[in-house]
Amino acid sequence: MMRSFASRLVAVLLVSLLGVCAGGATNAGAAAEPYVIGAILSESGPGSTLGRPEADSMEMGVDEINKAGGVNGHPIQLTILDDQSDATTAVNDFRQLLDKHPIAIFGTPLTPTSLAIAPLAEKAQVPLVSYASSVSVVAPVAQHQWVFKVPINDTEVAKSMQAFMKKRNQTKVSFIYRNDDYGKTGMAHFDDAGKPLGFEILSNDAIAATASDATTQITHAKAANPQAIICWTSLPSANVILKAYRELSLQTPIYYSDGAATGVFPKQAGAALDGAYIATMKVNIYTELAASDPQRKLLEHYVPDFEKGYPKDAPASIFGTWGYDGVNFLKAALMKVKGPVTTASLRDAMENTSFVGVSGTFHFSPTQHYGLAEESVLMAQIENEHFRIAK
Repeated sequence: MMRSFASRLVAVLLVSLLGVCAGGATNAGAAAEPYVIGAILSESGPGSTLGRPEADSMEMGVDEINKAGGVNGHPIQLTILDDQSDATTAVNDFRQLLDKHPIAIFGTPLTPTSLAIAPLAEKAQVPLVSYASSVSVVAPVAQHQWVFKVPINDTEVAKSMQAFMKKRNQTKVSFIYRNDDYGKTGMAHFDDAGKPLGFEILSNDAIAATASDATTQITHAKAANPQAIICWTSLPSANVILKAYRELSLQTPIYYSDGAATGVFPKQAGAALDGAYIATMKVNIYTELAASDPQRKLLEHYVPDFEKGYPKDAPASIFGTWGYDGVNFLKAALMKVKGPVTTASLRDAMENTSFVGVSGTFHFSPTQHYGLAEESVLMAQIENEHFRIAK
């Protein structure tokens, strides 16, 4: 299903034409065929807090590229389809996009939907740039030759959280995870990365993405007497867990994975979220970054432009940065292609692309189809309903 498809597509096409015209007298620019790309994003359903800012940010990135004359004179033509946070719909969307003969397809923000379409990308031999968290989307590379991912891996998120928690002697944890591939692989990777460091999961409980109550999960976690509670989920269940946590008057430190690193969370939860820790990227705390930080200048452009252009999906979040960086990953790879741009030549270029994005510095290679390392993750603590760098 397409959400506001006409407005999204027409807006991008108009800017594409304007971008070409703005190239003026450039010989190739005015006549160059557009690079056609598609995106499958969860603009409705439980994943909408991820998918909507990703769609906005992809549109924003494409607009910027086209206004500057495109890539080597070629405008980018983007079609966005809504998968409704559903794997079957995502598969149907992928097949629909293939009819447009794209050079690449982007999405989805959810691990289950990304895993559903990854085999289709392999079969069609079209690059798929995923916005999902789990490393299982791209590993092992031998089985994912045509799949890349922009977001930080759940393994790197786990390592960053554990480094922070280890210093506070918080190694005995209770784990609450979203009951799907995102939550299950997140817990597995947290456990694998943490065992050598002495981490132990004392209890674990699943929670549905659309759950309305988490009393049972929080009661189990409390009974295990952990040193910290880990919540590997996203909205809306992240807020449901918090509500039960406060109702049962827990004092145990509570940590959230990057799935909850959206400014919407503090807006919804209010003061109840103050004191909670959330693994995040720099977008949520960019005003605290050093002036020399390579992401600060980029974020000083991205954040206000996003919030001005898409106020309904503000504030800016890590999920929007994935969409924006995805477009700029495409641009950087296209600039490396020598000769005709095909799905195969683009795939080969993607495997050898490095660039500085709003999320961090990306390095892709033939043996690594994800670009960000652990140092891109920061631990934030919510203070007065705002993200602050945790001390």
